[in-house]
Amino acid sequence: MKKKLLGIFIVVLNWNTVKSQCEQYPVLNLGNDTILCHGTSITYIVPGGYDSHNWNIGAGNQPSVTITSPTTLILNVANSTPNLVVNGDFEAGDNGFTTGYTYGNSPAIGGILWNEGTYAITTNPHIVHNNFSNCSDVGTSPPGNMMVVNGSNTPNTTVWSQTITIDPNTNYSFSAWVTSVQNINLSDVAILQFFINGIQIGPIFSPTLLACDWQQFSQTWNSGANTSATISIIAQVSSGNNDFALDNITFNTICPQSDTVVISFDPSQINAGPNLTFCENESDTIQATANFPNPNFTWNTGQAGPVVIPATSGSYIVSAVSPTGCNLKDTVLVNIKAMPWNFDTVAAVPTSCGTNNGVVYTLVSGTFIGQPQYTWSGPGPNSPNQINASVWQNLGAGWYYITLTNNGCTRKDSVLVTPLNSPVAEVSANPDTGYGPLSVNLTNSSSNGVTYDWFFGNGNTAIVNDLSSQNQVYDSVGTYLVTLVVINGNCTDTATVLITVIPPPIPPVTVPVGLEVPNIFTPNGDHVNDVFTFELLNIKELDVTIVNRWGNPVYTSNSIPFGWDGKDASGNLVADGVYFYKYTAKGQQDEPFEGQGFVQLVK
Repeated sequence: MKKKLLGIFIVVLNWNTVKSQCEQYPVLNLGNDTILCHGTSITYIVPGGYDSHNWNIGAGNQPSVTITSPTTLILNVANSTPNLVVNGDFEAGDNGFTTGYTYGNSPAIGGILWNEGTYAITTNPHIVHNNFSNCSDVGTSPPGNMMVVNGSNTPNTTVWSQTITIDPNTNYSFSAWVTSVQNINLSDVAILQFFINGIQIGPIFSPTLLACDWQQFSQTWNSGANTSATISIIAQVSSGNNDFALDNITFNTICPQSDTVVISFDPSQINAGPNLTFCENESDTIQATANFPNPNFTWNTGQAGPVVIPATSGSYIVSAVSPTGCNLKDTVLVNIKAMPWNFDTVAAVPTSCGTNNGVVYTLVSGTFIGQPQYTWSGPGPNSPNQINASVWQNLGAGWYYITLTNNGCTRKDSVLVTPLNSPVAEVSANPDTGYGPLSVNLTNSSSNGVTYDWFFGNGNTAIVNDLSSQNQVYDSVGTYLVTLVVINGNCTDTATVLITVIPPPIPPVTVPVGLEVPNIFTPNGDHVNDVFTFELLNIKELDVTIVNRWGNPVYTSNSIPFGWDGKDASGNLVADGVYFYKYTAKGQQDEPFEGQGFVQLVK
């Protein structure tokens, strides 16, 4: 049990150690989510202090990325703790590792690695074997050491091995760089395997066939319950020419971080509406809309508000600020068609009464595109008759309408064809109002008439051939419309007069106000003569004021029926004594009444 506790303590301690190592690196923070205005962009730069980084879009491992459209941006960064491999870059020479190869000591002229199964620590493969290429090591300036190997014919030979103390339950990153030391064929390339604690990690690895072309092998490995890691690089046999170099062998923990920002674009939009084309004698409106509430629209014309009535052709640009502060714009094109033409004359020739010999015509001037179109209609606004010409003949009396159309635009006018010697109706009544039975004399003052048709409004009619006056009696209360139609051939004219018979006056009604007013009452609560009141007849308005003998008001009322219970305005019963009253009243026919008197109050 103690061993388990000790083991748990060690795991926690080691995890805290790793955690504390990672905490030394800056916390990655790209900032808050961002809303961009359309047409704008934002650039994100990788902060300093990280060994590696990668964007999820576009630039990959570039130092910055510029966003021009909505996206979710993720930046992954990592820091590596110090390398746990001793002398992994071989700058300390032939130290810190074990190998199944023999350090080269060939006396041959070709170099100390002339024999297979040998190695050397050197800055240049060509120094130790004159058939090897001139190669520099990886990432050292000036050039540093590397391990150069003349491949062995014995398979499964350990090229390099080292045992490292590690933390359990920790992710480690292992990496090594390998290159061929001379240009070779595929059959001659080195075949390498990488092991930790006897278990292969990653696939079999071979460098390229080109000399000095360093390639990286890398793998992540979890230590599990292990507290030490024996790392081994094993060479298989491809041929006698499987020669290669090793450098920068690393084994360390990785401290990754990731941050995400969501870049969206302001969804706010404004719309100036569709393009407009209309004629100069018309009007139209531009109406801007927005997909957010309460927009504050301004136009390039200086006007404000959603609606503009354009006066000239051109571009009308509306602007507004979105709720997130974006400056929005939209444009509508307005084309107002010029109409450099008009009516000069729109005239008519009268028609004779009883015939259709009237004429309407028009004269126009200006510049037309092609031939203008003339369209006449009439008589009257609802007539279906039409003619397409500048002159229309053989017309009866009435209003005629002309429409002149050119290039999709129209001008309109109208003219009246009048009859010659047309009748004019005129009638008057004396009297035109009064009590029934009302005798009315109707005077005919018409002209140019031949026949006169009377309609008296009381059911009586008459047809006469002269200007004689007519007399009618109207008995019943009401309103009567007298109509006179004057006829001359096919021409007519009409005049009217209104007769009103009013109700007879209603005789005055005698109202005994003050005649039946008691002069004493006893407000003592015995329900007998407790209230001072008036006997009213046909009274519709009444105002009463009661004062004491010093003239001070104690009670007022405009109620019908009227009654005073002997109390003042505060609800207190007044003292015994004599009180005086004054009243004004109106009868049902607005007859005025007034009076005064006194009453004695006895409790």
